[in-house]
Amino acid sequence: MNIKKELNGIIYLLNQNYFLKAHDKTEELWKIYKNDKSTRAESFILKAFINAFASFELNSMKRYEHANKIWEIYTKYEYLIDNLDSINKKEYKRIQELIYKKRDKN
Repeated sequence: MNIKKELNGIIYLLNQNYFLKAHDKTEELWKIYKNDKSTRAESFILKAFINAFASFELNSMKRYEHANKIWEIYTKYEYLIDNLDSINKKEYKRIQELIYKKRDKN
């Protein structure tokens, strides 16, 4: 499945610091991917992103303990970005870079 357009929209939202909107858009994609046998493994990358974006929102609300727990879910699955063969890998890597860039600022 090619979701480059949607992923580029998520990249735009991240660049604008619209973490909740990025979370919601990614969750929509995740729901589609998790229910399709051919994209099930890749859905865990989207799940990782959802949790990273949620951790940013929780940090902004000063809910640091919850943010850290959710961040751990991101780190649990992020290795898949490098390990899975996907036509979306370039966009996934870009989102991963932005996640760390945004996390370093917080």
